[in-house]
Amino acid sequence: MKVALIAFPGASEEVIKRGEKILKSKLGSINIKIDNTEPEALFVVSGGSENHAKSILQNSKRMLILAMTENNSYAAATEIKSYCNQHNIDSVLYNIDNEINIQNKIQNYIKSNNALNNLSKTKIGLIGEVSEWLISSNINKEILKEKLGLELEKVSWNDFPKYDMFPVNTDFMEHFSDSGFDLEDSSRVYNLLQDIITKKQLDAITVECFPLVQESKVTACLALSLFNTKTIAAGCEGDITSIAGKLIVKELTNQVPWMANLAGIEDDKVFFAHCTIATDLVSDYKINTHFETNEGTAVQGQFKSESVTIFRLNNALNKAFLSFGRIVDRPDRNDSCRTQIKLEIPTTDIQKLKHNPLGNHHLIVPGDHRELIGFFLNMIQIQII
Repeated sequence: MKVALIAFPGASEEVIKRGEKILKSKLGSINIKIDNTEPEALFVVSGGSENHAKSILQNSKRMLILAMTENNSYAAATEIKSYCNQHNIDSVLYNIDNEINIQNKIQNYIKSNNALNNLSKTKIGLIGEVSEWLISSNINKEILKEKLGLELEKVSWNDFPKYDMFPVNTDFMEHFSDSGFDLEDSSRVYNLLQDIITKKQLDAITVECFPLVQESKVTACLALSLFNTKTIAAGCEGDITSIAGKLIVKELTNQVPWMANLAGIEDDKVFFAHCTIATDLVSDYKINTHFETNEGTAVQGQFKSESVTIFRLNNALNKAFLSFGRIVDRPDRNDSCRTQIKLEIPTTDIQKLKHNPLGNHHLIVPGDHRELIGFFLNMIQIQII
């Protein structure tokens, strides 16, 4: 981590060296590189350093501020933190003398900072339109860019040949072999989407898929599943909120989460279901038809993990739902989308989903990632409801 050491004007080299020694002794295993030009963090060695910090912060979007108790270090750091808040600079302040698990928290900052840097280089393609029923899941592209650095490009289906103009994809056929379905058209849809990704230089896609199945009785479910399996974040229904959340989770955990319908709620359990899950998240999967239309193809599998993190943004990118659950059932209902799980989650979170949902689609990722995702959200001032 690149750190700038700041102190009062005219501070001697001895003062700075002592500060560096203290910092490295407190942070132990974290690799510290002193950098006063493009730092990721400021270490406030003493009071009187506020204007030095201000000069460094002029072109910053975010900053980790580290301080200690002695020499008015923490007092100065609070002024610097206030300046960051006033100027929309995302910042986190820690006192290295008494912060519990300081090294772990700094590692979370490093991961979150790297995630934001990668997101700022990421381009999403909205292929078609946001599906008409997603009345609370469209995000203004300017908000998406300002908050997460994500670029959104709208792509018309009409700008590309129809799927049946593409050849059969043999790798796709091998991936979904022994399905009992004719998958040639599904593989052609995959090739069409891959062509769009390549020509538009996209890093992620969200696809308005229902016109495809309504007009041609072919779905994009398997294609999206395979992209997600290959860690190319892909969503359906043109859901921009979900694809933004998918990219956050991918950058933080190196896993592409499953986008699922919030299909039912009990007193202490919640039921999720959808048709586009990545095949590496399930076992014993088979190919079935797409639930809503009973046409095309979709993935129906048994979710592997026993515990998951549940995550959802709102479309203003200022609130989020974040919870943890344990799978208590993997239903096989005929009246819901094909892959299904029932989770036991805290009753307080059940009440949030009942009375203050942020929308339908939620993201499900194996493991407990609440601490890291929560840190990321707090750092960029997204409130966890």
